[in-house]
Amino acid sequence: MSQLKVTELDFDNIKQNLKQYLQSQEEFSDYNFEGSAMSVLLDTLAYNTHYNAVLAHMLANESFLDSAVKRSSVVSIAKSLGYTPTSKRASRAEVVLIVFPDPTFENTVLTLTRNTQFTSTIDGVTYSFYPQTDKTTILQNFGQGDAFYFSGIEIKEGFRVNNNFSVDANTVSGPFIIPNQGVDTTTLRVRVQNSGTDFAVKSFQYKDKFADVKATDRAWFLEEGSDGLYRILFGDGVVGQKLNPGNIVLIDYLNTNGAPANNSEQFTCRTTITGNNERLITLTTTPSYGGAVRETVSSIKRNAPRYNSTKERAVTAQDYVSLIKAKNQNIQSVSVWGGEDNDPPIYGKVFISLNPYQGSIITQGDKDQIVTEIIEPRTPIAIQPEFVDPEYLYVGVKAKLAYDVKKTTLTSGQIIQGAQVNIDNYFKNNLNYLNRHLYFSDLHKIVYGSSEAMKSVTINFTLQKRFSLTEVNAIGTTKISFNNKLTPRTLTTNWFDKNVGNVIYKVRLEDEPNRNVVAPNYNGSGRLFLVTEDNRRIAEVGTIDYDLGKLSLPDFNVISLYGNATKLHVTVEPHDTIKDITTDILTRTNPESQSAVVPLPAKNTILAKDDSVYNVISGLREGIKIETIARVDE
Repeated sequence: MSQLKVTELDFDNIKQNLKQYLQSQEEFSDYNFEGSAMSVLLDTLAYNTHYNAVLAHMLANESFLDSAVKRSSVVSIAKSLGYTPTSKRASRAEVVLIVFPDPTFENTVLTLTRNTQFTSTIDGVTYSFYPQTDKTTILQNFGQGDAFYFSGIEIKEGFRVNNNFSVDANTVSGPFIIPNQGVDTTTLRVRVQNSGTDFAVKSFQYKDKFADVKATDRAWFLEEGSDGLYRILFGDGVVGQKLNPGNIVLIDYLNTNGAPANNSEQFTCRTTITGNNERLITLTTTPSYGGAVRETVSSIKRNAPRYNSTKERAVTAQDYVSLIKAKNQNIQSVSVWGGEDNDPPIYGKVFISLNPYQGSIITQGDKDQIVTEIIEPRTPIAIQPEFVDPEYLYVGVKAKLAYDVKKTTLTSGQIIQGAQVNIDNYFKNNLNYLNRHLYFSDLHKIVYGSSEAMKSVTINFTLQKRFSLTEVNAIGTTKISFNNKLTPRTLTTNWFDKNVGNVIYKVRLEDEPNRNVVAPNYNGSGRLFLVTEDNRRIAEVGTIDYDLGKLSLPDFNVISLYGNATKLHVTVEPHDTIKDITTDILTRTNPESQSAVVPLPAKNTILAKDDSVYNVISGLREGIKIETIARVDE
């Protein structure tokens, strides 16, 4: 018997293998396998084998999280890991509403209900926002007359939807399917009415784990179904209270548009509250933010295993990261470190730095929710969390591109534009996350690949820190860390006003290395000076450590900035030996001497593109500068 070949998946190869197998059999030795009848039979057998092979291949792929393609498969596997993908997230804002009541309104107490509609228009599209809870206040005098003042109203975008489900003997535990893919599951309110004739209603609470749910707890659970719709389930009398036939499940929520409703700054109340002659004033405390699409397949693949690895506890730094990201879709990256790794060490604390997606912000309420709902219930001992804002290090790119004019029809401007787009995409896709590094070889590769005519690419970096006047004028010493070795005599700033000896000067900063700082290593430190427009040094104001990339400015303060500048930009160039821009923290093995410099793991630094635009009045310099050199190779 001929040896069977079972590894082929290509149709033609399968057919050829079948032909060779039949030709080796005595019964078919004299058959014409190219004849029409036999060829059709071979095609049929090959097609059947090919279909079965592809089906088996697809089934095997869809059985594993890494290789699954269909969302239903990924969601099903994630479910077995205890992970529920996040739904769309409604954009939210905070407003103040002042109600000057209708003259016929006599009550001195007023409740703003959760069904009060606010609207906002973005790019010609009107979006509706609703409060999350009822809010009550009393009548107060505001000078213009008596009014009801509602502060701190959190509103979320979407339309309120009500779904009612009758419970029968087969659905006492559910599932009850929410028929809208735009649901924001954080806005779900679930209640159960006793029956169609008994209108008593009981509220049920969402639970994301079974461990602490008792048989009598009125709990509901959430999962995503194979059709992409979310489903609500109830207890079975062992874990969670069981429903009874005849009950009516009442569900309401916001069906949201997600991200398009972000960045709105003006809202109008559209609901009549006290009467037709009332006057309403709406003030925006926080513009809308946080709207997002439902979790993608790639995000589920990334987050589900990490969430499962925490085992519902927050012990390691990665546990904190996984839990926080799983519960907050507006957070792009998280950095967590223990107090023993802090500088200086603070024991008994865990430090958390959060980086939101562009268009989102992280409020104090978000941080409080992370502490109370995510960290405290899962921390085995008393660990005090403390949030630390990210520090941004802006990277400027100076590039010179040499290209062969005979190999392209593009103009110099188009060559520059192509390189600019690739640089922007590199920062967008690879950086803008906590503790990521900029690798010279990666950036060089994508700039070089922006045109087939490229001959050579030269890239140099600048590093920049930005400070508001409040930050600069804080009491004490202003410390600035670039986390990379620096080149002497490259420090500069935009123009600012400074009081020196009771005289106000227009100045900028520059550095001067000490005499022992020599080429090519430039090891050591230097001094910082104020320099006027005519290049006069009028005062020494601080020091700079070139090895550590650190500046120190004791009791430094700025009166004002020039032009369109809103922050003080401090810009330097990294040392020639520095090719990769890292977020590692440079420190000395012995802080009291000029000992060896070692890098420690980064904590809360984000590398971002320096998008500064040249302005002669403010003294700002362009962050991205690309030049071209046209060459002709004979």
